[in-house]
Amino acid sequence: MRLGKRAKVPDKRVFFHVGAPKTGTTYLQNVLFANRDTLAKEGVLYPYADAGQSFRSMLDFRDSTWAGSRPGQFAGEWDAVAGRTRDWKGHTVIISNELLGGSSPDRIAAGVASVRPAEVHVIFSARDFARQLVSDWQEHIKHKHTVTLEKFVDDLVELGLDAPEPFGELFWGMHDAAHVLKLWETVVPPADIHVVTVPHPGAPVDTLWRRFCSVTGLDPDRYESESAPANPSMGVAETELVRRMNLEVRGMSVEIYDPLVRRLLAGDILGGQSPKLMLPTSRMDWACQRSRQLIEGLREAGYAVEGDLEELMPRPADHAAYISPTEQSDADLGDAAVRASTGLLRHSGRQRRRIIELQREVKELQPRPLGRLRRGYLRSRRFTGKALRRTHLR
Repeated sequence: MRLGKRAKVPDKRVFFHVGAPKTGTTYLQNVLFANRDTLAKEGVLYPYADAGQSFRSMLDFRDSTWAGSRPGQFAGEWDAVAGRTRDWKGHTVIISNELLGGSSPDRIAAGVASVRPAEVHVIFSARDFARQLVSDWQEHIKHKHTVTLEKFVDDLVELGLDAPEPFGELFWGMHDAAHVLKLWETVVPPADIHVVTVPHPGAPVDTLWRRFCSVTGLDPDRYESESAPANPSMGVAETELVRRMNLEVRGMSVEIYDPLVRRLLAGDILGGQSPKLMLPTSRMDWACQRSRQLIEGLREAGYAVEGDLEELMPRPADHAAYISPTEQSDADLGDAAVRASTGLLRHSGRQRRRIIELQREVKELQPRPLGRLRRGYLRSRRFTGKALRRTHLR
């Protein structure tokens, strides 16, 4: 009996998790970073020296800027990650940043080449367009934009990639799995491209983690995955409040706005106590048609799927109670406004207390006035003179 050839097991596999934004990517990255020591002992490298290097190396990989960064500001960050990847003696490397999907074909080719000769795989986590559209709008609001939800959605539907900058390029260029993976397919064969679908609400909380592990070969039960924080979502009132506040702080620099509004106000203070954001009812039919087109395109492409492509179909019932953020009255935003103001006041109080503490510490370190120093010097000189005379040394 003639035996067939056994498939060659690669010495090392490198997984590029390239998107999409708002599909649990931050959660997955937090889990990987928190477990990086355990992963390394088992032959799996998460190749970032600190949590922020995922973002910095992505900008270097793309040769791009983001939210006020300077051209070339992070030069060398990708080379450091690629170098660790090439030098890794284990069997697996996982590279993850949701903005990698928006890379140009030449940057994709250069980036993939920099980790060869390892076998390269691409992972794209995908979620239905209805949820993606509203989540992406909220993310733009947290980055100081002022566009209303209705206009944001209408422009993306009617104009596609030509929607006003930066919305068209950032949504269709990074959230559309078919568009993104077609670019990566120029250097990675379809058989090594994986689509991980994000389940609809109601699925077990660890479903995404288990699907990601199934693709990368990890044992999901060996790693702590429950306590890793992820990007919190705001509700209708909270998001609209921030949008209206953005109209008043257009001149605020990114260095101040980002930690104060995106991280503190939106991330820590407001939360999602009001009804959740939903897709405008008038666009649900379009979302279903466009999602069906995406599903068929991914099937035809032949990518490996973890999950079920039908999960990329929106569920109209989940959006049936649509509330327009734009039509919220000042009274509707009142509760969120009170929480925002009191939260920022508490933060200001903590900052002021710390300033007072630092002022006291500085005051204690200040040199004594010159007059006091001079009197001290003269007293020391007289004392020294007397001591020398007593010892007959003067």
